[in-house]
Amino acid sequence: MKLNQTVLGFIISKILKKTRQNDEDQKARVEKENGKKRGGQALSRRFAFLACALFVVQGFVAILGATSLVVPDLPSPVPYEYGRSVHLGLATCWPLIGAMGMVYFFTVDELKADLYSLKIVRWQFWIVVLSTAGLLGTLTFRIGNGREFLDGLPMFYAGISLAILLCAYNLIQTLKKSKQHITPASAIMTGGMVFLGLLLIPNVLNYTNPIVDEAVKYWVVHLWEEMAFELITSGFIASFFIASGLVEKKDMEKWLYLEASLAVSGGLFGTGHHYYWIGYPAIWLIIGVVFSLIQMIPVILLAHLTYKGLKRHRPLKRVEKLTLWMILSSLLYHLTGASMLGMLMTIPWVNLYTHGTYITSGHAHLALFGVMGFLVLAGSHAILSRGTVLSRKSYIWAVAGVLFLNLGVITMSSSLLVAGFLQSYLWRYLGMDFTQVQGLISPYLLARVAGGSFYTVGSILFGWRIVNVWWLTREDGKISEEVSKRI
Repeated sequence: MKLNQTVLGFIISKILKKTRQNDEDQKARVEKENGKKRGGQALSRRFAFLACALFVVQGFVAILGATSLVVPDLPSPVPYEYGRSVHLGLATCWPLIGAMGMVYFFTVDELKADLYSLKIVRWQFWIVVLSTAGLLGTLTFRIGNGREFLDGLPMFYAGISLAILLCAYNLIQTLKKSKQHITPASAIMTGGMVFLGLLLIPNVLNYTNPIVDEAVKYWVVHLWEEMAFELITSGFIASFFIASGLVEKKDMEKWLYLEASLAVSGGLFGTGHHYYWIGYPAIWLIIGVVFSLIQMIPVILLAHLTYKGLKRHRPLKRVEKLTLWMILSSLLYHLTGASMLGMLMTIPWVNLYTHGTYITSGHAHLALFGVMGFLVLAGSHAILSRGTVLSRKSYIWAVAGVLFLNLGVITMSSSLLVAGFLQSYLWRYLGMDFTQVQGLISPYLLARVAGGSFYTVGSILFGWRIVNVWWLTREDGKISEEVSKRI
């Protein structure tokens, strides 16, 4: 009898011990899913913070450049042509760095598993930091290659290419490790990162043929934005919309497949409108128009899905609302500035007069913020603020920052579009002298400076929100309720 009691007690104690262990394991898993970040997600915060910091810097660089265009004798240690190169370099680097963090963070979210190698993430981060610093630093000291849009020294683009390839390799290995849990969003974001590397590497080389040089350059200028970044940001949108309950998972994934197929086909062939006047066959005049029209389809469908979701969605937290504000801002500019205006500009007999004018610059500002700018900011904010509670006061200030950014983008782009229309008509059509036309459009360029001021104010307000949440959450991915109330 005693033996039976002893055996029974031993079995019960083992069962209770096993149950306690299972409870502790389950608790650990729940904590991890609900706020505690895995190693890869914690490291992705570095990319998000650096991207936002460079974004704020770009605001100051942009307003100085816009002012020096109106006031030619403005004292500046950096000449206008190199200041423009720094501005364009920043416009390339901060979205790229932010996209790296987004892909890592939301891939881990989708797979519910950590990255293949955290060591690769660390190496990649410092490679992209040093390459970006070298690129911007040398341009500041008037050292470059004179190639428009990609003005930096090739070795720095090689460094950035290496960082992208490391990221792509890490993501591919992560998907292979968790192949039973691969989602459309994680696969498409990984594909976008692969395309970023494949499109940049050819631009490290030097080409003696000017036609080849121009064509390859637009693989970064156009295809990065209209294809590679679009794949990455669409994966983020899908992940956020599904997690927040805005859109049903099956509807979002259907849109994601359509977006991916049209982004690749439309992006590859839509680049043809950059080939109109550089020596390519005339067939590209037709290809450029047709595929630029196709690129509008997924944007319109996303707007429809978002509208339906907003009508019936559950109440969102303030942190989610702020992220949604930026996604909606992106959708506005993507639909109007990147898609509709872009399609109008690709009509050959329109493009003949408008290419290379301020209309192109206005379109570029709208497209940058429509396709990737606001989405990278939204993703970076979502990464850094995961698990936080946003107070009403801080929410109002952060929304004010987003509104100032919108006001700045609209003012800058509208001013540039009006200036570009006058420039096209007076200079290209009527044949007036270029310098005379420049004097006539200077008031609109001054209005652009005002828009840049609004934009800079918005970047400061948004940057303060980012610095605040970064500092208070630096020790852990999830912060305590007491700390949350101060954010």
